[in-house]
Amino acid sequence: MLLLVQTPPMTSPFNSYEAPSAGSGELDPSTRLADLPPLLASREQRLVAAMIDALLAALVIGPLQYKFGLFAKFLAKQDFTAREIALWAVIGIAVWFAQHGYLLATQAQTIGKRIVGIRIEDVSGGRTPLAKLVFLRYLPTTCIANVPGLGGLVLIADILCIFRSDRRCLHDHLAGTRVVKVR
Repeated sequence: MLLLVQTPPMTSPFNSYEAPSAGSGELDPSTRLADLPPLLASREQRLVAAMIDALLAALVIGPLQYKFGLFAKFLAKQDFTAREIALWAVIGIAVWFAQHGYLLATQAQTIGKRIVGIRIEDVSGGRTPLAKLVFLRYLPTTCIANVPGLGGLVLIADILCIFRSDRRCLHDHLAGTRVVKVR
């Protein structure tokens, strides 16, 4: 004798007999872009943006350093004085701010970040004030970079932090920022 037993409905949303679904790829119409979690910038995007920014700075600072004899002094293996290091650090900061200040203030981007489609934001997702970007995110690492011996080591540690899961460098942690893709 065959007995048919009715089974209760499954309580799990997973049905092993249902065909897999890739989804429609569409968002719920009620979802706003602002409600979506941020997409972190890739390591490659951050690298390319930094390279663009460095190239732009070099295009301005390089000819100035050549004109004022720094290349000749370097080739002659002469040491730079603390005054020269400080002077060129200030010049570098001024050039950097002239190139990126407006975009940082209005879009939280450098030229390189704008080209690759990424921007800086507060870790809470809000806008980061220009003063915080300049005085906590950029200035400390720039100053440390100019300390002979120690500067290079700190910059390497800063850069290597990009390989952490949150992709935040030391300067991001110091300023409470993260770099995300622009939508």
